Amino acid sequence: MTGAAAAAAERRAIRVLLVEDEEIHRVLARALLRAAGGVVLDEAENGAEAVRRVREGGAGAGAYDLILTDRQMPVMDGHEATRQIRALGVTTPIVGLSSDSLAADVDAFIKAGADDFTPKPLSKEKLNRILAKFNLA
Repeated sequence: MTGAAAAAAERRAIRVLLVEDEEIHRVLARALLRAAGGVVLDEAENGAEAVRRVREGGAGAGAYDLILTDRQMPVMDGHEATRQIRALGVTTPIVGLSSDSLAADVDAFIKAGADDFTPKPLSKEKLNRILAKFNLA
């Protein structure tokens, strides 16, 4: 087994919650996360579903290593979902994803409790930066 293969085998799986209502963005994120390797992906199509999954998953015990959330979704948007997840005491890194990337949009995500923001579309380079920033690579 090569050094890289041994390191990959020893690395534990990264649990990611993807919160996205648009199928095309979920398909892209799925492909990128699979290509990154070692990722267990859970998906929610709106913020309310994300909050429920975090709550039911034993969030305090660290059910997820990373949460990627869209901003504009039906039922509950990403800002409100982020606020509610933080209100549960969850410290998991949350990264806002949106096509709206003006300074005010980014600031709104950060004020809601997100740790970072990345403009859509997600790319291999953006995902690698996120994983590296939170020591998940």
